[in-house]
Amino acid sequence: MVKINKSNALAPLFCSEGGELTTVDLEYQRAKLDYEFFHNFESEHTRKCYRRDILQFFTFVYENFPPTGRVERVERVHVVAFRNWLFESEYAPKSQNRKLSALSSYFDFLVEKGVVSANPVSSVKRPRQEVATPTQDLSDDEILALFALFEKPEHSPLHKAVIYLLFTTGIRKSELIELKLKDYRQQGEHRIIEIRAKGGKRLTKVIHPHCYQVIDQYLRWMQSINRTVDGEDWIFQPTRNPRDSGHLIKPLRPESIDYIIKKYAKEAGVGRRITPHSARASYIGSALESGVDLLRLSVDVGHSSVKTTQEYDKRKKRLSGSPVYQLGFLNTKK
Repeated sequence: MVKINKSNALAPLFCSEGGELTTVDLEYQRAKLDYEFFHNFESEHTRKCYRRDILQFFTFVYENFPPTGRVERVERVHVVAFRNWLFESEYAPKSQNRKLSALSSYFDFLVEKGVVSANPVSSVKRPRQEVATPTQDLSDDEILALFALFEKPEHSPLHKAVIYLLFTTGIRKSELIELKLKDYRQQGEHRIIEIRAKGGKRLTKVIHPHCYQVIDQYLRWMQSINRTVDGEDWIFQPTRNPRDSGHLIKPLRPESIDYIIKKYAKEAGVGRRITPHSARASYIGSALESGVDLLRLSVDVGHSSVKTTQEYDKRKKRLSGSPVYQLGFLNTKK
């Protein structure tokens, strides 16, 4: 018999009154859970996040409300307690909402399957959608200083291509990692990349001439070191692997992208914490400041709502951009 513990926190979801399952039952129910709920989401990232958030909730319930024992016994009070615990643990409002959304989606699934009669999350008040620690973006001058570093030939063509593509397209780190050579091509008079964005959406991004020259330079460099990139290969691959020098045809690790951004931001004199997501925020902020239409930009970066795009715009808060300076009746230039 399989006992409930932290290592198999999903086991109690379908457990019997005694709180136990046979090994066969447990394996069957886990497979059912995976393919009927988690695998309904196209994105592997979404599946991973939902699984983690749901596990966190049930671990919390079983540790703080031991008699609950079964998923059918989860009540609204347990969800409220979990929400309050997230707040006390200083999770950002956005993270709290994401976890509650994952949980609500899961209980909707259980209602549909007849496992529970109602969704205990649906009536729970959620925190206001505020960004507790906004993503730090870079100013246009800071981005130019970052690009200027690569005028020195000793810097890696791989690093240069990663930096340029992130800042001139606003794509996510995961989208860059999964980019393959077949996704990078000429379309009419434009050079483009086609990415699979969040939510399974397909986006076509136009590449600026400065950027595609950098990418082409990187691909030529790869060829010069006998690392030809073919159509089905990932564009960005590690150039060395201390653990296995023969295993290099693979995508870059997320940690490698983090390292590249952090390294060059520091060299460029940016004193605050910068992440790959800062490149996305910088792209959106610079575009909005230059007068790009909000809706058009929202579609370009793959946001489902213009409100999400607005959250990235940190530059609008500058005092010099106050509407008071645009008032017609005070405009002395008339």
